[in-house]
Amino acid sequence: MNSLAEIATILLAPKDRDAVLGDLAETGANGWSALGSVLGLVVRQQMELWRAWQPWVASSTALAGSLLLLSVSFGLSMDSRYLLRGERGYGSVLCEALLMLLWAWTSGFVVGSLSGKTRWVSGILCAVPCLSCVLRFQDTSLSRLCVLLFLLPGVAGAVQGMRRARLSHRTALTLAIAMTALMLVWGGMYMRNWFFFLPAWWLVAHAERSKLPSKKAAV
Repeated sequence: MNSLAEIATILLAPKDRDAVLGDLAETGANGWSALGSVLGLVVRQQMELWRAWQPWVASSTALAGSLLLLSVSFGLSMDSRYLLRGERGYGSVLCEALLMLLWAWTSGFVVGSLSGKTRWVSGILCAVPCLSCVLRFQDTSLSRLCVLLFLLPGVAGAVQGMRRARLSHRTALTLAIAMTALMLVWGGMYMRNWFFFLPAWWLVAHAERSKLPSKKAAV
């Protein structure tokens, strides 16, 4: 059997991989024919995943969120420098930093909870703008990595989203209200971008609601 075909089966789920390897061994397929069969199955499985709406929302959030949070990270880095010069207040910079953490975490949670088996696409859509921004960064007074301040809380949110698809309704609502209140109090140029509200209130709309006890149980 062609070694390339064996390598390509890594893209399949473990149970599918074993079945495909068995079929190829039985049929004696090798070379480009075996590789084409494996890749064809991979493509069909991926296309089937994209019939649902969840991967589209996750991918859109990953791309839009990374593009916007790159600018937020840079803005926070600039304001932190102004803070050291005495040109910004502590409250303003602290509020901006807290909002960035919450924006990144909630966006990451939405991506992680909705991506499923297409999480690699969401990862690429997040990584490409980050890499492009770092390579093109020209402000010599700051580190190139200053634009990636959002990445750690974003990844933490994505990991949490993969482990737990939904937050409790109380937690999600508290988080969304806190973020909205901070944005209203702080103001800033990001208030004009409605995207920052969406992940948090999405989590509220799709949160786990506690089940009310039945009448029989209450009696």
